[in-house]
Amino acid sequence: MNNVMEQLRKYALLRGIVYMIFGLLIVINPKSVFQMAVYFISAYIAIMGILNLYDGFKVKKATGTYGMSFLGGIVLLVMAGIVLVFAKGIVSILPIFLGLVIVIVGVTRAIQSVNLRTYVNVSWMPMFIYSVILIIAGLVLTFNPFSSLLVLFQLFGGILIFMGIGEMVSFFQLRKIK
Repeated sequence: MNNVMEQLRKYALLRGIVYMIFGLLIVINPKSVFQMAVYFISAYIAIMGILNLYDGFKVKKATGTYGMSFLGGIVLLVMAGIVLVFAKGIVSILPIFLGLVIVIVGVTRAIQSVNLRTYVNVSWMPMFIYSVILIIAGLVLTFNPFSSLLVLFQLFGGILIFMGIGEMVSFFQLRKIK
């Protein structure tokens, strides 16, 4: 269980910083950022893929097998390439895609918060509330009740800022676990 918590904590601070930077850029200048959104998303996916590959190689060196990190890294790198190749089509479905990604992150955080209940010195409820808010926000983005895509994109920027804060809080909470 400690290995799982270590994996969660490992890149939480980096994810939080990346989410907050992109969120602020989107809120401040949504039109310009929207034009480059596909490239930002592709770069983020590629960076996470490279980090997972790196973890996979570290696991291979320690255990002799690559593990799930290596496979996850390959999948993320392929996804980054697909995003770049099909950029025009992706822009048109971007709000739905972003909403679904946020829902998935929310569900993942909900599962993690339930797992945190086994630790006495870590409060699981803040992460659970965070996950519920993410799920609701992701569903709102997915079903797009707004008429303006830029307003929707600004909402997504606000959600990214919120996710960044949540990731940083998670990082410091999970640091207590040893």
